Amino acid sequence: MRILVVEDDASIRETLGMVLASFNYQSDLVESGDQVLEYLSRTWPDVMLLDLTLPGMTGEEVYQNILMRFGRVPPTVVFSAAQQGAIRASHLPGAWFLGKPYTLDQLEEVIVQAGSARQGAA
Repeated sequence: MRILVVEDDASIRETLGMVLASFNYQSDLVESGDQVLEYLSRTWPDVMLLDLTLPGMTGEEVYQNILMRFGRVPPTVVFSAAQQGAIRASHLPGAWFLGKPYTLDQLEEVIVQAGSARQGAA
């Protein structure tokens, strides 16, 4: 499974890449909304992990821009340490929410759920 990680914090982004590799997932790592849009014009992931707190463009804005530009959004897992993260994520149709901090088991479980939704929709 190919997973796009959208996280502006380099240490979290790189750690997620290593964790996903240990789960035998292929990960592509980007740090901004602009990079997401560029990436999606070339490659479509099976699942997208999207941080809500990004510089320049919030996670919600990234999600909306993807929807406007491509007419669809990859199965998306929103993760955030923001107090209102779950409420903010609830406004993104079909997105799953994973609050920070989370366990590796919780991360894998939500990725499997999102990946299953992708397969069911294909």
